[in-house]
Amino acid sequence: MHIPDGFLNTPVTLATAGVSGLTLVYSLKKVNQSIRPEQIPLLGLLASFVFMIQLFSFPIGIGTSIHLTGALLISILVGPLAGFLIMTISLFALALLFQHGGMLSLGANILNMGVVGCFLGYGIYRFIPGRRASLIVAGLLSGVVSASFCALELALSGMLDLSSAFATMLLIYGITGTIEGVASMFILEFLKKIKPELLESTA
Repeated sequence: MHIPDGFLNTPVTLATAGVSGLTLVYSLKKVNQSIRPEQIPLLGLLASFVFMIQLFSFPIGIGTSIHLTGALLISILVGPLAGFLIMTISLFALALLFQHGGMLSLGANILNMGVVGCFLGYGIYRFIPGRRASLIVAGLLSGVVSASFCALELALSGMLDLSSAFATMLLIYGITGTIEGVASMFILEFLKKIKPELLESTA
């Protein structure tokens, strides 16, 4: 759901950039205190994974695009703070190199996909018992909430009529989020078989 430049007004741009910036500062501080040297290659690998899957996005005509984010999976593997940093780096690179989302709207995109996708998705996953059910629900709800944030930002900027497009966005991103939850489930099951030590902190 990359929002291009020119779709958000100044107040929304500044507010979302402020929230994302504060989250970035906090995450950098906490991850710097807790990261282990042996985790660094994994972070780089996950950043490449997120970058690649978000390259395959499809515009849907209302100032945003549809795609998988990878936020839920990476947050489960390395925690929501490190996951958020990976998402931030990937979103910055995508905007800078491929214009997937704008530089001025980067704060909004980080808020929608990084803050909501990583922290809310991970929180739901940890709260609901049962690995498979929690992944599907986490994917669905984080997708819906991310879409809600995106729709609200566009509506506040005068670019979207909530009464006509909100339900459509929720449906589209609800389906996408569910797909992401199912995909994360299969990937985690695969990793459990070939690299179980990666999942020790996710039990």
